[in-house]
Amino acid sequence: MTEFRFARRSAILGKSVFDHAPGTIALNSGAAYPPCLPDVVREATEAVGPLREEAMQYAPLMGLDDLRDEICNFVAEDGIKANRENVLVTYGSKSAFDLALRTFCEPGDTVIVTRPTYMTAVHIMRTHNVRFLDIGQDEQGFDAEELARKLAIMENNAEQMPKLLFDVPDFHNPTGVTTSLARRKRMLELAQRYNFVICEDDPYRRIRFEGEVIPSIKSMDTTGHVISLGTVSKILAPGLRVGWAIGDAGVIRRMAMQKADGGSNAFAQRIVVQLMRSNKMAKHIDEMIHHMRIHRDEMIAAFAEHLPEAEIRAPQGGYFLWAKLPEESDAERLVELGIEEGVEISSGRLSFPNDDPGNFIRMAYSFIEVDDIKDGIAKLGVAWRKLQTQAQAA
Repeated sequence: MTEFRFARRSAILGKSVFDHAPGTIALNSGAAYPPCLPDVVREATEAVGPLREEAMQYAPLMGLDDLRDEICNFVAEDGIKANRENVLVTYGSKSAFDLALRTFCEPGDTVIVTRPTYMTAVHIMRTHNVRFLDIGQDEQGFDAEELARKLAIMENNAEQMPKLLFDVPDFHNPTGVTTSLARRKRMLELAQRYNFVICEDDPYRRIRFEGEVIPSIKSMDTTGHVISLGTVSKILAPGLRVGWAIGDAGVIRRMAMQKADGGSNAFAQRIVVQLMRSNKMAKHIDEMIHHMRIHRDEMIAAFAEHLPEAEIRAPQGGYFLWAKLPEESDAERLVELGIEEGVEISSGRLSFPNDDPGNFIRMAYSFIEVDDIKDGIAKLGVAWRKLQTQAQAA
C-alpha cells in the first residue's frame, strides 16, 4: 500500500455507533430506540409533491426559512427568544459545534469543558488542535466556582484566556447530571466577564423523566455570549441529520460562511418542517420519554443485581448511565472482557480530554430492548468478576 502523508487529525476520529462486534449487545450506542422512529411517509410525500422543486434543490446556506421559523417556535417553549436571522440549520448539532470551533478558535486556543465531557466533542475539538481547560462536576453539575478560580489565575498571570466553553447542561453526556440554575447563571456571568462564548448543547432537554425544568442558559443570555446547539436526532430521528445553532445574528452569519456542504439536505428539512407543524413531534417525544424511563430503571436495577460495586446516580432524563467503579479498577480492561462476554460498553477514558481516572464506564439505555439491557448488564457482571479475579492474581 502507498504510504500517504495523512493529516494527524485523521487518526483520531471515532467509529460509527453501529460498528459492533457480531452477536454482542450494544450498550455503547446512544442511538434512538428503533420502535420509536417516526413514520414520515406522509411528510415525505408532501415534500416531493407540490414542494418537489424546493426539496430536491440545493437548500439556502442558512437553511429553509420555514424550518428556521419552526425552530424559533420550538425553542420559544424553552424561553429562548429568536428570529429567523438567529438560526442556522446544520447536519446535526455536532456539525454546528464544529462550525462554532471554526468560527472562534485557532490552533492552540483554549476551550473550557467539563471533566468528563461528551466523547465525540473531544474528537471534534482535537481535530482543531485546541487545548482543554477541564472543569469538574458534582451532583449540581458544572462547577462554576472552580472555573472562576482558574480564570482569575489565568488573568493574573496574563495568560491567553479561553475562547469558548462547551457543555451539555441537561442530562449531561456522559454523566447524566443536570446543572443547577444558580450555576448556569454563574457560567453566564463568567462568559460575560471574560468574554468567551458558551456552546450550550441540549439534545436531551426534552427527554425528561422527572424533576423541575431548569431554564436554558441561552434563555438568560442578553449579550449574545451563548450559542444554543439543537438537533432532532434524539427527539425524532438521527437519520434526518437536521440540527441547528441559535445565536447572535452576526455570529450565525460567520458560522454559515464556514459551511462546506452547499446547504443542508432540503428534503430532510422539509420533512422536519411538516413534523414540527403537526402534533406528531410532541406525541413522539412523549413516547420516547415513556420508553426511556423504563429502560433507565431496568438498567439501574440490573446494576444493583449484577454489579452492585458500581456507584451510579440515576439521571432525570436523557440516554445514558455513568458508573464509577471502585478505585484502581481498570475500565479499559473491563471493556475488553465485556466484549468477550458479548456486551459492549464505553470506557470513560474517551470522555476525559486530559487525565483519565481509569475507573469510569458509560452505558446507553436508549437503543436496545429491555431484555437486552438486562442480559447485557448480567454479562457485564460476569466480565467484572473476571476482572476482579485477574486483578487478585496479578
